Amino acid sequence: MKRLSLPTMSTWNRIDPDWERPTPPRASLRRDIWAWVLILAISLLYNAGLHSSGLYSSDPEQTVKSYYVVAALTLPLMTRRRYPIATLLVATAIFFGMSSFSQLAVSTLSSQLCYFTVLYTAVAWAKNRAMLWIAYALVCLSVFLWIIAIWLTLGSAFNLFGIENYSGGLFSRPTASYIVMTLVNISYFGLAGALGRTAWKEAYQRHILTQQADQLEAQAVQIAQDAVHKDRLRIARELHDSVGHHVSSIGVQAAAADRALRKKPELATVPLRNIEKLARSSVAEMKNLIRILRESEADPGSTAKEPQVADIPALAHSMQESGIETVIQVDTQSLEKIEGLHQGTQLSIYRMAQEALTNVRKHSSARSVILALRTGGQGEKTWAELEVTDDGTLTENSQARPRAGYGLQGIRERAAALGGSAQIGPRTGAEGWRVLVRFPVRFEDYQEEK
Repeated sequence: MKRLSLPTMSTWNRIDPDWERPTPPRASLRRDIWAWVLILAISLLYNAGLHSSGLYSSDPEQTVKSYYVVAALTLPLMTRRRYPIATLLVATAIFFGMSSFSQLAVSTLSSQLCYFTVLYTAVAWAKNRAMLWIAYALVCLSVFLWIIAIWLTLGSAFNLFGIENYSGGLFSRPTASYIVMTLVNISYFGLAGALGRTAWKEAYQRHILTQQADQLEAQAVQIAQDAVHKDRLRIARELHDSVGHHVSSIGVQAAAADRALRKKPELATVPLRNIEKLARSSVAEMKNLIRILRESEADPGSTAKEPQVADIPALAHSMQESGIETVIQVDTQSLEKIEGLHQGTQLSIYRMAQEALTNVRKHSSARSVILALRTGGQGEKTWAELEVTDDGTLTENSQARPRAGYGLQGIRERAAALGGSAQIGPRTGAEGWRVLVRFPVRFEDYQEEK
């Protein structure tokens, strides 16, 4: 089966497939608000602990500002999944804006985790992937410029933590500050982006698997419907071929008996006996057909027998009884090859011959019919052929041959199922009708099976 996949976006990056992750349901978005309340409480408690440890010194104003900064940095958590890209930009603005009030509060673990969560969520839930990566690149660039600004204005970020008048190590204090902050931020933003994209890809893969499962389910339903439809067509063909042949013969014999009763009643005995024989034969074949249709593949011991090529002479005999001279033309070698075909193939040949002969009886004034079975070809291009020709014209009750009738349709369908074709129409250069069915068959395969 062809693998289901989605096209890639035609954007400047071609990083992600063209798929929009669905927005979480309202119940899930409401849980984000309750999560924000919990995180706000934990962040304020954590900030109180830092204040009590003396990190913010004894300046009351600095302490109050730290609480405002911590609370402000948790606000974007409420809308992080509903508006991921907008929340990313707003959170970044808040982060840089609050750093001017309290550098220490912005640098605490709770503040860093809140901003990390916003970064991760933006990458994991953004619908417009091109816009996301543009926004993410701008955020990273702004952080890089912020580091340079700190380096230029303060000389060293370590001044934020009260580390002064220290010399030693491989680098100067400004250089060491720049290296450390660069590596930390690369790890910080890189990890947030990587984890977010991993989460987005997992959601995308789940979406693909869901679509594949739905497609498989739809295909299974379609296959089941097709199987039912094909089975109905098969049953319809079998019933039409089996019952139609006998009913048509009964009709011809009944008409003969009616004419005999009005002129010479003693001559009506033969057609009446034929009607009885045909009725019994029709019932027997109907029962046999029902057994075949009910037969399970797991029941190979069933005694139901389908008509085969060897039963075609019986069709010719019934035509003879209807007053139509029927000749079967087949050489010994071709007959042996055709009778060696699979049971289903032989049944199709029998049914096509039966329908062709029934049409002659029902729609033609023919007095003679020739049924020919042939084989030919060489190597891998061998074939088998069935041809039925008659010498009659249309009867008064038939305005036209049943080109679109169920019988001729059944012949074409059977021929197509065998990989061949059917030519049905008036004979060229002579009166009558011609049905020619040819289909490819490798007789060597059947010989090897034997």
